[in-house]
Amino acid sequence: MGNAIDRTLGEQAVHDLETRGGLRLDLRPVTLDDGPLLADLFDRLTVEDLRFRFLTGLDAVKPHQVATMLEVDHRQAEHLLAFDKATGTLVASVMIVADPAMEVAEVAVVVAREFRGKGIGWTLLRHATDLARERGIRTLRSVESRANHDALEVERTLGFEAHPYDGDPTMVLVEASLA
Repeated sequence: MGNAIDRTLGEQAVHDLETRGGLRLDLRPVTLDDGPLLADLFDRLTVEDLRFRFLTGLDAVKPHQVATMLEVDHRQAEHLLAFDKATGTLVASVMIVADPAMEVAEVAVVVAREFRGKGIGWTLLRHATDLARERGIRTLRSVESRANHDALEVERTLGFEAHPYDGDPTMVLVEASLA
């Protein structure tokens, strides 16, 4: 029984990650006390960033939406926050939500505008992919706007394949097979 795969997404430890650009990050699971930090991160995004993240015409993230993102079970859903190690500033977040069978999971990454171009999105998506694979998830996916060229390029470099999104030609489903 001791060799059984941990079939949860939960991560208890803080991870020290380094981006391809040399930025050092502390990555840790979200807690219920992180509401103000998360709200501040979303306040630092543009309307276009919010549209890409939430796939709606949202112009601001409401307190009840932030609360929902804090209430993950750390088993089937995980939300990790990335902090710049040098300043302690929250620079990004990555959410992973698996289906009940822990075979397919969706991932969403958001990076603060002032920290773009430093490899944070690539590093977080790579970490999410590794975490999902370690937990036995077979497919990791994301729904993207076709206009979100930066995200689509990051996903492509990490082996995700784009497919048409049923019913909406402005969207694309990107998937990576982890099996």
